Amino acid sequence: MAAVVAVAVGLAACSQRETVDARTQMVVTAAGESAACVGDSLRPATASPAQGLWGSDSLAAGSGRVVVLIGPPGSSDLTLTVTRLVESLEISPAGDTIRNRRAAVSVSLELLPAPGADTLGEAKPGSRAGAHPAATYVLSSRVQLAAYEACATSTVGPRVRYVRRDASGRIVTDVMLHRTSEQ
Repeated sequence: MAAVVAVAVGLAACSQRETVDARTQMVVTAAGESAACVGDSLRPATASPAQGLWGSDSLAAGSGRVVVLIGPPGSSDLTLTVTRLVESLEISPAGDTIRNRRAAVSVSLELLPAPGADTLGEAKPGSRAGAHPAATYVLSSRVQLAAYEACATSTVGPRVRYVRRDASGRIVTDVMLHRTSEQ
């Protein structure tokens, strides 16, 4: 009987050691990923995009601009959610505008395709493969705003990514916005 108890205790200790080793491996992996985040690169954030006025420089040559206003947080008496007024304005080179406004949008975690090199203004082939989760405001079935943060060594501030799709779901506008005003 004592031998059976000793074997059971030994097996339990081994399984705990495997669990600790697996956790240690996850920490090492996470540290390795953060070491890969260097320079002025951006990564998706899981915190909601911040309040303020966000704007793009120009899109690609000969194209328009995007401006987004994210209002202060508010709450509803009926639910326990934090909402914001969010409005976007995309101006094409021809002067046409696409406007989206939601008076009470809440943040959700969405899987977004990796931004292209032209979106971030730099080219690093293969570094943005696959989809990744980001804190997102969904303004319509075609327009999303997602939060991005800079790496610790970066000189750039946080960004908001504006993504607009056409009727078939293909991304037609994908641009990073910088904060132009906090109010």
